[in-house]
Amino acid sequence: MDLGIGGKRALLLAASGGLGFASALALARENVQVCVSGSNSDRAAGAARRIADDTGTTAVGLASDLSDPSNMNALLEATISALDGAPDILVLNHGGPPLRKALEVTGDELASHANMMMFSLIRMVQLVVPAMRERGWGRVVLVGAPAIGEPIPNNVLSNLYRSGMANYCKTLSGEVIADGVTVNIVSPSAVRTDRTLSTAEQRGALKGISGEEELTARESATLARRFGTPDEFGAMVAFIASDRASYTNGANIRVDGGSAKGFG
Repeated sequence: MDLGIGGKRALLLAASGGLGFASALALARENVQVCVSGSNSDRAAGAARRIADDTGTTAVGLASDLSDPSNMNALLEATISALDGAPDILVLNHGGPPLRKALEVTGDELASHANMMMFSLIRMVQLVVPAMRERGWGRVVLVGAPAIGEPIPNNVLSNLYRSGMANYCKTLSGEVIADGVTVNIVSPSAVRTDRTLSTAEQRGALKGISGEEELTARESATLARRFGTPDEFGAMVAFIASDRASYTNGANIRVDGGSAKGFG
């Protein structure tokens, strides 16, 4: 299927690895020019080289720190310069927060993760979307999580800020669809990445078992009896960002092997 987005430009936040990288790779395979940002300039540049080598499509890597929303202005300017135009597709992502209980999270952690998980993303949306509306076409895709629909034990930072960002995107989706801009969420669960491994170590420690034991138990508990792959997630992001999904808006699409208990 031709997704109809060849020649478009995409900016992806926190995309030097994991699901952000998989999303960038999937878009580049559709001949979308991509800019992958990350907190480490070498990792971002390396990710861009891998994408370009795999696809033959223009890919650039830029360093940007999501802990300060004011950095988004410079990132967008650098993206426009590198891709010779403003992004048509914006993929919102960030690093995962540490596990914390509600009564143990600190004020500093709340403040720093509010910037990284919400305020920087909102700032980039406000910078990018007006031009999308003027052009009459645009896609905003938020990388979500199960915490959007149901709080995860011992993960108050994710529960708090992911649900807040999801509701921001839902509000935005109703404001821009008439101008040809869609806003959707693609939420993974039980997709194996480096983050999956690190959280297994943390959760295993809370249970008194090893990270490998926790990982095996989690995989066995999935309906598919396996973890999803980053490529499977990236393919969904590419479709939702495409011309073929022009009437899908304000939705939370799960890539979870059916693990969610309900439809909401």
